[in-house]
Amino acid sequence: MVLAARWSLGGPWLRRPAPTTAIRHHSRIRLRMSFGRAHRSRMLADHLGIPWPAVIAHRGASYWAPEGTQPAYVTACDLGADYLEADVRRTKDGVLIVYHDRTLQRTTNVSAVFPRRASEAVDSFTFDELKRLDAGTWFNTQWPGRARPGFIGTRILRLEDLAAIAEARTPRPGLYLEPKDASRYSGIERQLVDLLAARGWIGAGAEPSYAMPARVIFQSFEPESLRQFKTMAPHVPRVWLLDETTMRRVEWRDLLAQAGEIAMGIGTWGVRHAWSPRWSVAEAPRRYVTTWPWLNRSAHRAGLLVHVWTVNARWELRLVRCFGADGVFTDRPEVALAAFGRTAPRGSAAARARLGA
Repeated sequence: MVLAARWSLGGPWLRRPAPTTAIRHHSRIRLRMSFGRAHRSRMLADHLGIPWPAVIAHRGASYWAPEGTQPAYVTACDLGADYLEADVRRTKDGVLIVYHDRTLQRTTNVSAVFPRRASEAVDSFTFDELKRLDAGTWFNTQWPGRARPGFIGTRILRLEDLAAIAEARTPRPGLYLEPKDASRYSGIERQLVDLLAARGWIGAGAEPSYAMPARVIFQSFEPESLRQFKTMAPHVPRVWLLDETTMRRVEWRDLLAQAGEIAMGIGTWGVRHAWSPRWSVAEAPRRYVTTWPWLNRSAHRAGLLVHVWTVNARWELRLVRCFGADGVFTDRPEVALAAFGRTAPRGSAAARARLGA
């Protein structure tokens, strides 16, 4: 394997290696990482007020509880996550909710409650209708070893419910928010900014507890959404999430230049995703690993942080950290904290024992 940067996506530099090749070079690459490179990215994170390396609870601690629900976010807080990550959509009657999928079938009992509307989009339902759905029982069925009676009947959250969960904690985790399919919801960026400002998370009226601009991070796959956030809330960090469609279309140098205009960081996919047959971006087979050390270094030179999604295995967490990642989206915050050698917060040991982690 040649560790040399080439600026053509058609070249082999970005293509996936065999898993054993990546692991074989783990220790060698670790030795090559210099203090200066790590220092540069640490300075970027400190400048933005973002923990380094950041542990971002992907839809909450979604390994342990139903994704995007109150149990998942409370567990993420208990385990010490820096950020509660959430996908935000808007209901038919204008309520901002925490929900990832475009439809409700995968994680709710919509087929039982609204059998004729089961395949309809989330935004065709009012929030009162969504409150009738059970968003937790599916988890118990799919993951019986982690099932809990308390998950039965779990409801879909409003964004303000998620904010309240974070506000009730000391220390308070930040919110890492993506308006999902933002172009589908005209004005959702303004609605997000206004809601967060009204609760004191951002803006001139922010409470002292939220003084650091990185209490909130906006993320999106859509550059136009990030441009709107830049105009409306310029001091709130923004992360451009990358997928293979973007990687195929834009040269890496040009991509970094574009990212620098709209964001403070980029979100790349993890090593394991590069060869998993169960996962694809835009229904296209992936051929690329986007977390190589030279890619991360070039991002840092461009003044960008790198947050990698979604990483759960201890070996991969250590690997992407050695490759220079500045943070990870993870379903398992407790594993990420341990892999990064970070001290877990007081009370997290009890949470881990309760979960059997």
